[in-house]
Amino acid sequence: MAEVILEHVWKIYEGKVPAVKDVNLEIKDREFMVLVGPSGCGKSTTLRMIAGLEEISKGEIRIGDRVVNNVAPKDRDIAMVFQNYALYPHMTVYDNMAFGLKLRNFSKEDIQARVMEAARILGLEEYLDRRPKQLSGGQRQRVAVGRAIVRKPKAFLFDEPLSNLDAKMRVQMRTEISKLHQHLESTMIYVTHDQVEAMTMGDRICVMKDGVIQQVAAPIELYDNPCNKFVAGFIGTPPMNFFDGVLVRKDGKLTFVEPGFQFEIPAAWKERLEPYIDKKMTFGVRPEDIGTEQAEEDPNMPRVHARVEVLEPMGSETFVYLNTGENSFIARIDPHKHVSVGQQINFAVLLPKAHMFDGETEKAIV
Repeated sequence: MAEVILEHVWKIYEGKVPAVKDVNLEIKDREFMVLVGPSGCGKSTTLRMIAGLEEISKGEIRIGDRVVNNVAPKDRDIAMVFQNYALYPHMTVYDNMAFGLKLRNFSKEDIQARVMEAARILGLEEYLDRRPKQLSGGQRQRVAVGRAIVRKPKAFLFDEPLSNLDAKMRVQMRTEISKLHQHLESTMIYVTHDQVEAMTMGDRICVMKDGVIQQVAAPIELYDNPCNKFVAGFIGTPPMNFFDGVLVRKDGKLTFVEPGFQFEIPAAWKERLEPYIDKKMTFGVRPEDIGTEQAEEDPNMPRVHARVEVLEPMGSETFVYLNTGENSFIARIDPHKHVSVGQQINFAVLLPKAHMFDGETEKAIV
């Protein structure tokens, strides 16, 4: 296994369109790194440059102790799993998994040993004589993963491998891939646009936007301490609520003012927010930090008055869609708390868990 390092990597297409801009990323040996972001953010292009399927415009990529900029994909000692499985329809599961090894002139004994080991790990032993059309989507994806496993590469690259599966199968497969990582103890780089996949699978997550890395951190660090408004809004379901307002000095007190909501800045925030008086700011708070028992019981927590527009009971929790008249936001509350559509209600906001972002740069201040 090996670490993968990208230093000042760019991808610029003809017409001078930069798809990836100055990416610096260190993926540790045996780490599960997830690249996540909206469509067009450059995550798949970055993965394809690591694989050698896209040419690097500028910068350097190292796999282990070797610079691979000019190394052919087949010689990089990596294995890639694609979104569309890319299985040979006329071959059995066994032959699909063995094909790459045959091309590399492995012995029959070695091929059989590797294929049977991969089949055992992935629960494919009873399907080895079947062809892809006789398999479910999840089984085909396992075959694609098995074809990568038999190579025993330095790194595994996954390009949105679960996109074609239904919701239940996606949950099952992401669990299987996580177990596989623990079993193989290998370096894995996984691309997805689904932040739930990223949060549940990655040792660390690299969030990208417009070809630029926004933040690289462990899942809980991204969730609790986003570096900017984009990361805060992208990570989390439902997403973080944002209130755009101005920081002013009102009656001698530092106050955040938004048309439907205002509160006095707590003492712990004052030093960092003093330079932003009379400037546009964005207040951010996650749905689970609105209307909580802890917030409701503390008289120092600010209240936001809003009308209930929609209720989404989820069983273990209820999502409440609210409107202040100026702003819409979501609260995640106890399912047994009685709330009805059309009700006017005061929800307390748990300030210690909230964030303040610069209204212009969108960087996190608190």
